[in-house]
Amino acid sequence: MRKSKVARKEIASVEIVDRLTQISPSATLASAEKAARLVAQGLDVIDLGQGLPDFSTPKNICNAGITAISEGHTRYTANSGLPELRDAIAERYGTLYGVEYDRSETIITCGGKHALYSAFQALVEDGDEVIIPTPYWVSFPAQVRIAGGQPVFVGTREEDDFIVNAQDIDDACSEKTKAIILNTPSNPSGAVIPSSVLKDIGRIAIDRDLVIVVDETYDQFLYEGATHSSPLGLGSEAKPVTLSIGSCSKTWAMTGWRIGWATGPRKLIGSMSRLQSHLTSNPTSISQWAAVEALTGDQSAVADMLAAFSERREVVLKQLRSMPGVTCGQPMGSFYAFPNVSGTFNNRITTSDDLATYLIDEAQVVTVPGSAFGRDGFLRVSFAVEINRLQEALHRISEALSAIVV
Repeated sequence: MRKSKVARKEIASVEIVDRLTQISPSATLASAEKAARLVAQGLDVIDLGQGLPDFSTPKNICNAGITAISEGHTRYTANSGLPELRDAIAERYGTLYGVEYDRSETIITCGGKHALYSAFQALVEDGDEVIIPTPYWVSFPAQVRIAGGQPVFVGTREEDDFIVNAQDIDDACSEKTKAIILNTPSNPSGAVIPSSVLKDIGRIAIDRDLVIVVDETYDQFLYEGATHSSPLGLGSEAKPVTLSIGSCSKTWAMTGWRIGWATGPRKLIGSMSRLQSHLTSNPTSISQWAAVEALTGDQSAVADMLAAFSERREVVLKQLRSMPGVTCGQPMGSFYAFPNVSGTFNNRITTSDDLATYLIDEAQVVTVPGSAFGRDGFLRVSFAVEINRLQEALHRISEALSAIVV
């Protein structure tokens, strides 16, 4: 029997939903990929765009992961994460802020970015507004837009070390406002929001019935006596309006282990958990057991990393401030500097994107343009780089800038 021939229609090009066509790939990941391509070509590239510690995961944490494998802890865990890990995180916040949490108010996620994504999916309806201070971490606006929301940007001032003003937050709120995003210490600026400002913003959220999403990824990397605070400093009254986001990635050099968390109102955490059950289910069981050790075990490696970052920070600030056309404030947290480079612009180099490209081409040094963080005229410079390579990169940048700044 002969098979009948069926005419095939030409398939039209796939149409992508608007909310995804309106977002760009992560600029920080793009810079890392560009650096990797140049290295593969044999160029001596120094990457100051990277947002990860240059240290290995501490051995006690690695050993906990190995033990988890050898003892057979390789199956699914509870969707919201290991009870032991959720308990450790709940205890951490109780100790820090004197606000009692339990495991039902905590969810373990595949990195902090996953926690933020789920939070906005649970909080934001189409047309809702979310307040985002600038400069912002690159994924905040994208994640709000993916959820159907509208970012509302609130500028901070370089002369104030990029610390957001509570009154500016209040002024930006409208009937459509649903949430406020805060990032302290800040990526990219290193700003550490004082307790008094966080309490003021907490009161705004309480009065307006908003949720504050606080990204605390860099809370262990602080300098010159700076202290980390939270809206939870207000006490139990701030608990219903505060969602705290954390991650193992930076503090314990666990970027590849992919463990983050959220701690907050039980109803919100429950919604995020239901969403997670249809996305990733639980994060990797092995990584979760390693994270238990990270939170509860020896912390000496964290102190060692902080000491190294502190030394490098001094080198970076001194060198940047000596460069032609560059000014730089005082980052009090994270492992980034955010220098103002607008004084280097000329007829050919008119944006931070232009300058970042010039530094790659002429100096083989990767940075991230400030436009990625909502503030053109700046560059993000990471000092999570071995100090000799860091000094070499700064020397190359200085030489390259001297060639274009009159």
